[in-house]
Amino acid sequence: MNASDPFKRYTEKVCEQIRWKKAHGVVAKEIENHLIDQKNAYMDMGDPESTAEEKALLQMGDPVAVGAALDNTHKPAPQWGMIGLVLLLFVIGAVLQILFINNNFTDKDFQAVSANALILYLPLSLAAFIGAYFLDFSFLGKHPYLLPLCLLGIDISAQLIGLEFAGNRWLTLGPFAISPIALSTLFPLTFCGIFYHFQEKGKHGYFLGGLVAACFCVQLLLFHTLSGLLLFVCTAGILMVLGAFRKWFGENTKPLLLFFIIAGIVIFALLFFGVDAFRYRMSRIQALLTVFHPETDPYGAGYSASILQGMLKNSVFLGEGAVFLDWNLYEAFGSSAFRTDYLLTFLTYKYGWAVSIGLVLLLAVFLILGFRKCLKQKSVLGQMVSLCILATFTMEVLVYIIVNLGYPLIAPIALPFLSYGTTALLLNMALAGILLSVFRTGEVYQDNTKPVFSESKFIQWDDGKLIISFKG
Repeated sequence: MNASDPFKRYTEKVCEQIRWKKAHGVVAKEIENHLIDQKNAYMDMGDPESTAEEKALLQMGDPVAVGAALDNTHKPAPQWGMIGLVLLLFVIGAVLQILFINNNFTDKDFQAVSANALILYLPLSLAAFIGAYFLDFSFLGKHPYLLPLCLLGIDISAQLIGLEFAGNRWLTLGPFAISPIALSTLFPLTFCGIFYHFQEKGKHGYFLGGLVAACFCVQLLLFHTLSGLLLFVCTAGILMVLGAFRKWFGENTKPLLLFFIIAGIVIFALLFFGVDAFRYRMSRIQALLTVFHPETDPYGAGYSASILQGMLKNSVFLGEGAVFLDWNLYEAFGSSAFRTDYLLTFLTYKYGWAVSIGLVLLLAVFLILGFRKCLKQKSVLGQMVSLCILATFTMEVLVYIIVNLGYPLIAPIALPFLSYGTTALLLNMALAGILLSVFRTGEVYQDNTKPVFSESKFIQWDDGKLIISFKG
């Protein structure tokens, strides 16, 4: 039953008292539903419709008083602690990069280029964080195809007019160069929007989501890196597993999940064990395994692992480590690698384990707080978006730590907010802003399938009594 005009006028009066306009839709819907329930209850007791309507409004009380009380409980939640952590890590990362530029580069031209990049990207990254923080994250559900089309356009443009660097083509626009490995961090969020959009299609939508994930895997394999592919497979896999077990797409989606898992294993096996590629891939695996015994090939496949493990073995808890046997290799390694892929190892050797452990703990606190807030999200879109961003950060950190412990099995993407990489810093700050946007306003987002406040029940009808709870 639709709300009558008196009910609508009542809810409008209530909403006029609530300053947070995004909460108006949720509050109005809840109040109108409860007014209708009360009216129906009175009609069941024998009252005519007009009398039942009047009694329902009287039971609700003065709309100004109700709206003022709701105004105190419906406010954005800024999450100052997490904002402070992001800004602290951002400042620490900026200081570390400035120290690298001032003290570790002998090439003055390269030093100038690095300094100019920082001057450009530090304020841009901060602006991206602030802009994303105040952005309405629901655009991912309302316009799910915008971001994937942008990523596809960037990838195609990079192939047509981009410059090749380190085996990949980078799209360059004046002073801006878009890193394909950093760009891969956007693919989980891109998939999240489409996956959520397919939710209303039920089991059929789950199947379509799996096909889209497969297409993204192909795109990452063709235009990006193995690190990006691994990141996407893990994060998209988490969303698909939760989608099946939490029944976001209805019943009986677990067989589809099993189908995609088996299909993924079969396709991987066919690609890996292909007659032409098998011998090459086996040689690559043997080369990678030298990270466990880098002394067998210190100037070849074990070059990076030899340096990293030597630095860590000679590090102390606080202070600079001792000179080690591969010192010549260390000096030839180059500062640029230490500030991008091996920042934690360098900090451990230069300043002690205490410094690198402290930075990892700061990141761990940020992630733990994030996952706690993620679990409290009442909307499916809020859960999906926050989960995929947190999973992206977690995968970045884990891979980076493994590599910096002396086992460079795969190229790390970045250490969020800390390591050098202009595109990576910009995108990670934007992802952090979107994450905190979810936590700030996710309470009032309504999914298409169920009301956000279905669990909170701040208005209840119990045994003929109206109960309004303002505890949130």
